[in-house]
Amino acid sequence: METDRRSLRMQKPLSSSASLQLYASDNPIPKSMYSVVYDASSSAANQSRMILFKSKWPSPTDFFEITYITFPTYCSKCNNLRVIDDTSFDVRGQLSTVRDEPLLMQNLEKWTITELRSNPFHAFIGTGLMQVIGQKIMDPDFLSSRISQEIMAALQRFEDMQGQYRLTGRPITNGETLETIENIEVRFDDADQTVLRADVTVTARSGKPLTFTQYLRVRT
Repeated sequence: METDRRSLRMQKPLSSSASLQLYASDNPIPKSMYSVVYDASSSAANQSRMILFKSKWPSPTDFFEITYITFPTYCSKCNNLRVIDDTSFDVRGQLSTVRDEPLLMQNLEKWTITELRSNPFHAFIGTGLMQVIGQKIMDPDFLSSRISQEIMAALQRFEDMQGQYRLTGRPITNGETLETIENIEVRFDDADQTVLRADVTVTARSGKPLTFTQYLRVRT
């Protein structure tokens, strides 16, 4: 919240105000208490709206959560690809869960696609890929190097966190544990030169090699 105790700005541009849901410390805030207004101080493209409370917010200790729809080019889950890997259910309607190497793969992908500092309680999780692909970088080799560095740094933080987790004695299998980061190769997709693909190869503590590919679309 801004210092006026009335203004809230979103990290991404708001596509539809009807989709917006606002919470203060996990409690829903009625729409009658605020308006979505033009943000005269915004300089970002499409980011022209903000939340304005009708009166000063009474509690200085509340944290706010905003759920809303943004534009595809700003989507941190799909990186403008319009495809999301999300929760799935089995034929009996039960939530599908994974363990061992599939769980490690899932965690690595989540750490790669999550935007760094997007979670205020775990600000170290994620990468700055959205910022990198949003910059006007003309040198493709430099862009590829920046993307590799972001992914490498995120996976190293994940590896450190797993080490701390194991020291607590909590259960984690060798298949779920990252042992080494073998290779990160970033290149432009042959079929679409606006799309970059990052092929990441790691080895689990079980000795099994794992590879996943993260696609990124460069903003034009």
